[in-house]
Amino acid sequence: MSVTSIWGQLKLAAGAGILNGLEARLAYAQNIYFVGSNAPSFVQQQSTIAAALAALIPGDVLVLGPQEFQEAGLVLPASATDVTIIGMGPRGACFNEPQVTTDEGLQILADGCAIVNVGLAKGATGDFALSVGSNTVSPDRFRAYGCKIEGDGVAAKLWGAGDVLIDDCEFCWCGTGIQLAANGIGFNTQIYIRRSRFHDCVDACIAHSAASQVVNGLNLEDCSFEEDEAGTAPTDFILLSDNGNTGVIHGNRFATPTNATGVLTIGTGILWVANATEAGWSTARPS
Repeated sequence: MSVTSIWGQLKLAAGAGILNGLEARLAYAQNIYFVGSNAPSFVQQQSTIAAALAALIPGDVLVLGPQEFQEAGLVLPASATDVTIIGMGPRGACFNEPQVTTDEGLQILADGCAIVNVGLAKGATGDFALSVGSNTVSPDRFRAYGCKIEGDGVAAKLWGAGDVLIDDCEFCWCGTGIQLAANGIGFNTQIYIRRSRFHDCVDACIAHSAASQVVNGLNLEDCSFEEDEAGTAPTDFILLSDNGNTGVIHGNRFATPTNATGVLTIGTGILWVANATEAGWSTARPS
């Protein structure tokens, strides 16, 4: 079967909008693996996500069927660079939710990887549903498109990662949606979050792991920051207090009456450019 035929089937199942820009990854894939029921004839079947992750080599593609998986402690090793993981079916149809309280979700340790249309959760006391990096590994060029990340505590954790794009994703039902953490290598840099939705976050939508943690080159654009279903806002929509932070926050919408620092705690190195609250669009820094 040709790459064109494979691409056509993936677009039909996952949606053309979600898969924009990923066709080249399929064209250069050495292997396309599949986990789930009713595997297409053009892929290599794997019994579990963990087994598939262990088999991946640079440039491979892993396709997950539209179902709920229950695997814990998944790790994409540093050797599996430029890998793409794609969930099939409509938004949210492919979801991995570990069943034990202490279970964690998916950890990405490789450079150049992307996850597309994948839902990830964790156990109530697990450290993360998604972790990009570790205390000793800082992946570069991570991409997430059309994903839903949730779970008590921290939903997604970026460990010193660089050149990260998070596009059209949802972070919810958690303490913190995205946590930025330095590791033994350094701080996060070039973090671009756009067109994403944050809701039902108790502590913060986007926050540092400690007040001294710095992010360099944060670009936060066209995102929606909402309250929970009872109308309660998180303690902070954004908590990035160190003045050494740099970047720009622009064109976002916050479910708060004004841009008060009580819910928007932003260091002076990050520019606030025309964001919206209930009071309307504001170019004034939160105060």
